[in-house]
Amino acid sequence: MTDSESVISASDESKAGSVPPSQDGTQPQRNEINQQTSSSPVLSTTSSLKNVVLHRRERPTEDDESIASYESSQQAYMEDEVTKSNFPLSKREKKAILRRKGGSADEELLIDTTEALTLNSKKTARLQKKQEKKQSRTKVHSHIQSFLDFPPEILSLILGFLRPSDVFGLARLNRFMRDFILENERSIAEPIMARRYWVLRQCFPLPVLLEHVPPTARPVLLSPQWQDRIKIHRNPYQHIKQVDPEIICTCMSCLLAWNNLNIVLDLAHWQRNFENREPLPIIPRGKNPEWNTKLLSCNADIVVRAVHSPLAHARILQTHLNVTTRTIVRSARWRKKGEKTTTPKPRLYHLTDDEAETGTDEYLERSGPPSYQPIYMRDNYYNVEAFVPNRKWDKESQRWHYYSKWPKPHENDLAWLVARFSSYQVRVQAQKQPATQPLPNWGSSS
Repeated sequence: MTDSESVISASDESKAGSVPPSQDGTQPQRNEINQQTSSSPVLSTTSSLKNVVLHRRERPTEDDESIASYESSQQAYMEDEVTKSNFPLSKREKKAILRRKGGSADEELLIDTTEALTLNSKKTARLQKKQEKKQSRTKVHSHIQSFLDFPPEILSLILGFLRPSDVFGLARLNRFMRDFILENERSIAEPIMARRYWVLRQCFPLPVLLEHVPPTARPVLLSPQWQDRIKIHRNPYQHIKQVDPEIICTCMSCLLAWNNLNIVLDLAHWQRNFENREPLPIIPRGKNPEWNTKLLSCNADIVVRAVHSPLAHARILQTHLNVTTRTIVRSARWRKKGEKTTTPKPRLYHLTDDEAETGTDEYLERSGPPSYQPIYMRDNYYNVEAFVPNRKWDKESQRWHYYSKWPKPHENDLAWLVARFSSYQVRVQAQKQPATQPLPNWGSSS
């Protein structure tokens, strides 16, 4: 006998022993027994278990699908019957039932219904008022509402950390900003060049205007004798416009400064050709096309503007620094035909990517090739990586020595010109005068 059959037999015996006989001594009918058993919780549970066991005995034996459907229905039936039972279940049975349904016995949904208490006491109000009063005393009240409300000293200090191109962009913001930058142009440009272009500033000085030359030296600079001697430096180059002696000083230092600044602007104009590896246009000898004339005139106007405006000078230095950095990076990236591309090629001045992005010329203070030879034609652009003239590398001290600070070279040239050509003009005038002058006629009457 199986366990289920023993349970059924025990339940039948309990039913038989628990039902009382009728008054006439006979056993009650089946309907009466069913009514009594339905009212008893123990008997109802036992009968439900009996039905489960009997239901399990009717197992189909046809195929696998019917067996699977039968087992699923049996499991659902067991769960429904157990959960519907009236007697209390143990904790272990509850866990088993919830585990089948995919839940947990310890999981309960917690809802936080707490709310912040409102403080309405007089003491709290006094403390809050006292705290607000204390904060109002320590709070700094400022009337500055925008960038333009800063004092002029602070505004000039802020602009000194920007790039020249950014300062020119701010000058187009409004009339107030434009007037402020133009009035404080030198105080803004000086810290920019000292912080960003300290090397290039010494290598590319500005020529001096003729109106700033002492009056004693102006006739010497405009004399035909001096203009004939500097004819070799005033030849019409294809990449430099001829200097105007009526505007710019034509001493030797100013001539070299004029040529170098024009070369810098012309070199920056052709960077797109170098990036795309396109050859520069060739101009036949003795000809000057219209596009080249406009280009040289534009470069010369920028240089003249830089003589009057320190910010324009700083903008030229920024342009040349960008050109130098791009050329060094480009030269290290390109390889000659047949050269291995796996071995990294060292960059000039040991330039790094971080230094290239900073926008300063600090890397130019390292050792590198000097720029003694001036660039006489555009064909020299192909061989120039860094055009940084007016300095010399000292091997003993391992540092660059720059030429005399500007405008000392200009002043030395003017002193030499005045001392040499003034005596020359005196001798020329003496030679033009006659050697013997006629004596006056003292005997004649007037």
